[in-house]
Amino acid sequence: MAFSGHGAREVIDAEGCYVSCGFIESHLHVEGLHLLPEHYFRAFLAHGTTTVVTDLHEIANAGGMRGLRWYLSLIDEVPLDLFVMAPSCVPSSPHECGAATIGAGDLRRLRGMRRVIGLGEVMDMRAVIRRQKAIMRKIALFEGKPVDGHAPGLTGDDLDLYMSAGIHSDHETTSLREGREKLKRGMHLFLRQGSVARDLDTLLPLVRPANMDNLSLCSDDLSGRDLFESGHLDRLVSRLVQAKVPLFRALRLVTRNPAVYFNLSDRNAPVPGRTADLVIFDNPTEMRIKATVKNGKVVYREGDGIGAGRKTGAAPAHSGLNVAPFHKEDLRRKATGEERRAIGVREGAIVTDDLTLDARTEDGYLVADHERDLVFAYVFDRYRADAAYGSCLVHGFALRGGALGTTYSHDSHNLLIVGDNSEDIYGVFRLLKERGGGMAASCGGSGLVIPMPYYGIISHLDGRELVEKERELDGMVRKMGVSLSNPFFQMSFLSLPVIPTLRLTTKGLFHVGTGRYVD
Repeated sequence: MAFSGHGAREVIDAEGCYVSCGFIESHLHVEGLHLLPEHYFRAFLAHGTTTVVTDLHEIANAGGMRGLRWYLSLIDEVPLDLFVMAPSCVPSSPHECGAATIGAGDLRRLRGMRRVIGLGEVMDMRAVIRRQKAIMRKIALFEGKPVDGHAPGLTGDDLDLYMSAGIHSDHETTSLREGREKLKRGMHLFLRQGSVARDLDTLLPLVRPANMDNLSLCSDDLSGRDLFESGHLDRLVSRLVQAKVPLFRALRLVTRNPAVYFNLSDRNAPVPGRTADLVIFDNPTEMRIKATVKNGKVVYREGDGIGAGRKTGAAPAHSGLNVAPFHKEDLRRKATGEERRAIGVREGAIVTDDLTLDARTEDGYLVADHERDLVFAYVFDRYRADAAYGSCLVHGFALRGGALGTTYSHDSHNLLIVGDNSEDIYGVFRLLKERGGGMAASCGGSGLVIPMPYYGIISHLDGRELVEKERELDGMVRKMGVSLSNPFFQMSFLSLPVIPTLRLTTKGLFHVGTGRYVD
């Protein structure tokens, strides 16, 4: 077949192909791509995504309102629709110390901006359930607009209280029982399949006719390497089709449903009078995008290059790290007792385990225990040069000889390091401090770093360069024995005190379920 309009400048041969509305990403933190918008927009278009709804709370935590305004100025320059959910919880909890606090006054100013369409994920569940004034004022500012939730494990009366505050969605659902209860109460679920949290297979039974109005797909956190090498919503639609979900139903989760939820009625159907965002693809089980049309213009054809982009001349104000000076000796921890608490990391999940394991010691100090897969984790304040830091044991990295670290650590983006010896841990600390943040690894004194000069979370590299650097860094980490599929992203969640169960902050080890610091 061919499709064209009256007086069309171009006719696209779509014989044997399918044509759909452009795909809509429901919930993604684009800062996690570690790229400037001009370096990632082509990759989204190449995978059929024409609209991205993003919660910019990563740049808000790392750069405050100044960082937010800077990023908003960048997304106006690309032919990809990026709509913003204003970050509701900066910091995400009282137990975090990031660069700034976003209050109701800041949200009032954001609400009036053209690209801001709602309120981002409300993480402080306790504050909502207790109807604390500060959070309720923020929610009230966005009455009549979508307000996204963040409710891992929330059920029963507490879920009712949370939803009745005016919160409409959740992307943290990880079990069928939880998902069914939230759907029964009328919540819109974003089924998540990202670079670390991969819940789609578990939640597939929810994709049935009775639930179809209240389901969409999302990535939440997606690495640049995964976007460029594996794809985006196109691969999720194919995954559903492979699981025997009818194509029209799978496509609804990335077209009509998110459009309706976010009040984007200009793009909820491929009919005259709506935004001309279209995707042409073949073979739904292994979807291959033949062409993407954005606002009536062909913006991608199969075979187009997507990696390189023009270099930006714009830069934010100084965003280097303000980290207290440390020495190797400062990182040694005295042993107290025979057992130690440890954070248990699981492949494909951001929920952690609260473990109690025998600790290995030498000369009265804790040491890594490779037989039990126990190594060290450290988190240092990078904004106020605070000499206090958090440390603990962590299980699940299978690391043997070396260290890896990042300043992209949810949500405060402090300097986070995992390693098994003080030499390499200190090596990563110095690399990141000297280069203004990024991702780094050290093994036997040899180090690699990907600098991220934009607030310590975004690189200056284009897509192709970043993927090459990440591949090189990944090679070093594999030599250390690490087997996690995305160790830097997995590590970035260790300090997030709004996801169960055990987390490490600059103040120490924090138990999310009890809301208390623990030994």
